[in-house]
Amino acid sequence: MKRRITFASFGPKIASSRLRAEIPQRELASLGIEAGRDVLVIGKHGWEWDKATKGFARVVYDVCDDHFGDNLSAHYLGACARADAVTCNSHVMRDIVKAKTGRDAWVIPDPWESPECAPRTGRSLLWFGHRRNLRDVTPWLDKLAGRDLTIVTKLQGDEPVIGGVRWVDWSPDEMARQFQSAGLVLIPTGVSMAKSANRAIESIRRGVFPVCGYLPAHGDLGVYQGDIAVGVEWAMGHHDE
Repeated sequence: MKRRITFASFGPKIASSRLRAEIPQRELASLGIEAGRDVLVIGKHGWEWDKATKGFARVVYDVCDDHFGDNLSAHYLGACARADAVTCNSHVMRDIVKAKTGRDAWVIPDPWESPECAPRTGRSLLWFGHRRNLRDVTPWLDKLAGRDLTIVTKLQGDEPVIGGVRWVDWSPDEMARQFQSAGLVLIPTGVSMAKSANRAIESIRRGVFPVCGYLPAHGDLGVYQGDIAVGVEWAMGHHDE
């Protein structure tokens, strides 16, 4: 008997909802597995457990951000405790879930969402992501001064004026346009080592070489990992490779 599985999406503007809810729901539908009340797969926060899960026979809680040490920890701890199963986006996140909750989580990597494009490199640089992750790219701006860099994020009107840096408001269409004109994608990493490789995977699918900071999830992709400024110089001097 096929189970009816519902993935809770929080809208296409949220990458994790596209990758870990909308795409899986669509792919299961292509296999004849319909949405329904047998199983709910839900992640993120900002919702109440009893209200969101009412009427579902089983609940899977999906963890793709490490909020176990901040003001959202109560939600994440409670959801992991009450869920019938827990899934997560990386092996590091699995270890964190185990350490914080005692639960064994199933690792389900993020899927890709774009058609495969021919590979290329160029001199124009691209960074994209949530505003809270701007702190990851900011330390590299001085070292990349004078280069053509586009930052795509949700603009608030208070973005700093930095030579060579162009700020673009995020939207799916705008993101597609920026990928088409980008020569390299910058993916510096921050404090959390539990993130998935979704931005590197998306860049590769779009045909753009990603210059990455170290992240365990990047390990299987064969991409550059290390000093971002050094990686940019290397990539520009080794186009064929």
